[in-house]
Amino acid sequence: MKPKTPRKRGFIPFALSLSKGTLNRTAGWSGFRQACPELRRRAQSERCELFRVSRTALWLLPLGLAACAVGPQYRAPEAVTGVPAQFANAQPAGNVQAMPEAWWTLFKDPAIDRLVRDALTRSPDLATAQASIRQARAAVDAVAGTRMPQVNAGARIGHDQLSRNSENFANVPFPNPKTGFTDYRLGFDASWEIDLFGHTAHGIEAAQARFEGVEEERRDIALRVAAEVTRNVVDYRALRQRLANAESMRANSRELLRLVQLQRQAGVVADAELARAQGAVHDAEAQLPPLEAAARASIAALSVLVDQPYDDVAAVLQSSAPVPPQPELAATLMPSELLKRRPDVRRAERQLAAASAEVGVAVAEQYPRLSLVGSAGWDSLKVGTLTDSASRYWSLGPQLSLPLFNGGRLQANVAGREAARDAALAGYRKAVLAALADVETALIRYRQEQKRLVELEQSKQNRQRQADIAERRYRVGETSALEWIEARQQLAALEDLRLASMQQAANNAAALFKALGGGVGGE
Repeated sequence: MKPKTPRKRGFIPFALSLSKGTLNRTAGWSGFRQACPELRRRAQSERCELFRVSRTALWLLPLGLAACAVGPQYRAPEAVTGVPAQFANAQPAGNVQAMPEAWWTLFKDPAIDRLVRDALTRSPDLATAQASIRQARAAVDAVAGTRMPQVNAGARIGHDQLSRNSENFANVPFPNPKTGFTDYRLGFDASWEIDLFGHTAHGIEAAQARFEGVEEERRDIALRVAAEVTRNVVDYRALRQRLANAESMRANSRELLRLVQLQRQAGVVADAELARAQGAVHDAEAQLPPLEAAARASIAALSVLVDQPYDDVAAVLQSSAPVPPQPELAATLMPSELLKRRPDVRRAERQLAAASAEVGVAVAEQYPRLSLVGSAGWDSLKVGTLTDSASRYWSLGPQLSLPLFNGGRLQANVAGREAARDAALAGYRKAVLAALADVETALIRYRQEQKRLVELEQSKQNRQRQADIAERRYRVGETSALEWIEARQQLAALEDLRLASMQQAANNAAALFKALGGGVGGE
């Protein structure tokens, strides 16, 4: 007696199960049909119902197996060692402004507002980033398309010549069989891979993560573009003010030289004093060209950022506008919140997610791949009979492929993808630590330049009083014009330092905005 095959759990039985004693073991199915038509009818009905159930189960089976995805299941890193609870140099003052999404508006400069808006819509760097986003989006759609059935149409007209000495005619009883013929073929080929172990799912996950990483890169570029526009406008404002101050110093030096020349002609001063006055004029003249060149360079940089002609940008800037004041910023953002704001950190996390998904793709390549394949069409040796019913052909069935031996290639792919994931994890940690260091550095420079500017403001007030006293004494004849002009020169020199400090302070504020990740929207 043949032992019964144990029923495996999870498989659909395709054999009919009848009541015990209904069918004689020796009679067979044909005898049963002849002996009992009623039972035959019932059996056929049960068989049809079972076929419908089995067919439904057959279609649902791949869906159930598709849930058996292999490879790592990605989870975003929750914490990075070394992240402090708060920034060491965060010392917010009272009544400071919170950081809006359009943080550059805190400088209260109409030129900055307009040029940043133009740059965010016209910058070549952002146009390149937008193209990269579209490319990444297309890559996601391309990978996702592999989940759908693939259908191809084809047509062929070919003349075939068979060899008479080949195995094709080994058993042909005819002396001169036909070896040349023309074949006409028209048909369709279709395939549908069932994602049993998550090969396609991991591929889509990787492509989606890369797409999101490219989006974060665009946000990072937008943040850097806004910061660069702000910095160049601030530089231009300060350079124009410093240029005007340098021209005032030059005028003072020329006036001083004129007085010294008169005194030298009268024999009051020596040649050394005259040489010193001439040197002061040359020093003042030498300060003008670099300041003028730097101001023009700022306009040129802005023209590239906003993709506008040089003259149009210059018209927007209005050279007489003052240096925008340094905005006060409440730097109360926690380091853990910074990781959610910085586009570069978010991009690094998405790159890590993509690398993890690629590991899943490599692991799934070691497992079987199941596809439903089919073809249908017409094939004939005569073009006139191509569309006849006798020329039709079709095939449909599952196809299973299983890698058995590949020389360790698939295992090496897994190891390589795992190494890439580890590198992405290290890159993410580096991005986090770099972001923290960037904020700390920006905070230090922001606070220190604030202190320096306050000291320079007080020093300017003292020098202004000294210059006023020197002028009054000169008017009443208590001192010479030389002392008065030298006091004015000292005041102008200090003013240049103060303007340079204002420039640096405003740029440090923009750098801090950038380090903190800009606005909530990531711009």
